[in-house]
Amino acid sequence: MIPTSPYWLDAAKPISAPLSGRVEVDVAVVGAGLCGAAAAFALADAGVSVGWVDKGLLAHGASGRNAGFLLQGTAERYSRAVAVMGRDRARLVHQVSRDNHAAMKSAIDRLAIDCGYMRRGALQLACSVEEEADLLESATMLRADGFSAELREGAALEAVYRDAGFTVGVHITDDGELDPARFVKGLALASMARGARLFEASPVRAIEAPSPGDACLYTEGGELHAQLVLLCVNAWAGEMIPFYKGKVDPVRGQMLATAAAPPLFGCPVYADHGFDYWRQDEHGRVVLGGWRNLDTEGEVGTSELLHPVIQRRMEEFLHRFPAMRSVPVTHRWSGTMGFSVDGLPIVGPVAGLPGALGAVGFTGHGFGFAYACGQALAELVTEGRSHVAEVFSSRRFAS
Repeated sequence: MIPTSPYWLDAAKPISAPLSGRVEVDVAVVGAGLCGAAAAFALADAGVSVGWVDKGLLAHGASGRNAGFLLQGTAERYSRAVAVMGRDRARLVHQVSRDNHAAMKSAIDRLAIDCGYMRRGALQLACSVEEEADLLESATMLRADGFSAELREGAALEAVYRDAGFTVGVHITDDGELDPARFVKGLALASMARGARLFEASPVRAIEAPSPGDACLYTEGGELHAQLVLLCVNAWAGEMIPFYKGKVDPVRGQMLATAAAPPLFGCPVYADHGFDYWRQDEHGRVVLGGWRNLDTEGEVGTSELLHPVIQRRMEEFLHRFPAMRSVPVTHRWSGTMGFSVDGLPIVGPVAGLPGALGAVGFTGHGFGFAYACGQALAELVTEGRSHVAEVFSSRRFAS
């Protein structure tokens, strides 16, 4: 199988030139995905001079290769998150993801970003008796902690899912969805309108940040001098920065998209503990991804490769829905995510680079946390503190 352009990036074109010569700014941002875009916009909106580089084009990493879900919480079910983190911290982390969604919706409204945003909630489906119990426990705990979670079983679960063999689901009413690449582009254009300077196709060859007030990024074509560097590189963090090595691992995810299909899926869907996920977008096309649990060891690394077995299994799954059997697959691609060792973002100071701050390790839920984490970096720059940066502080890895 040969990968195609990610569905969301079909019409993507450069919107800026590569870095050339010497450029001086207040803050340099590395990474033109969602986190970098959020940081650049917040800084530019506050009047800070921003230079912004990426090795490729805007949103061409994981930010343009996902399913466009705006989900609450971490990759773990809420009951599992509570067991691992404790009730208070799990509740706090969950609330950050809700605040992240609210902040993105505010940006969409304020900047009039046309990105197919919808708020139809999200459905979690159980694939086994054990997962049913896990879903029910999580739903009970979510409601007890003030979050939405509506049980759907029997006739309350839509026939399209019952006919495909599912029996129990939980609907999270506050979740949303969007075209991820169009959102990032809208944010980038708003940043540039406020003076941010984006340099695409500018891989960073070296970073010097010996102290706040003295930092420089070196690319093949130029130098970007700044007071501080913000690292928003997620899956590439361990390759680029020694501090992140062993703390953030690159994990590949498989995706496909179909031609327009009959209306079947009324909201984004997560199944099999989040390993399987799909939705039908504003144009009726089904975007589906996951099944990484079929080869967790093979789906590691930054190469954007197709996994034929997983791709075939995803297409076979679609055919469990009779209306999808005649709908062709039009796009197949993969994307690389940054998984942190504890499943939570890592935000704040970067050991070994005193003139740098970072936000990485979104563990497959970048659109649930990365916007808020990018904002947190901007707050650390302009205000010296941030609630989100405290929740996900990089200092938890201090030796």
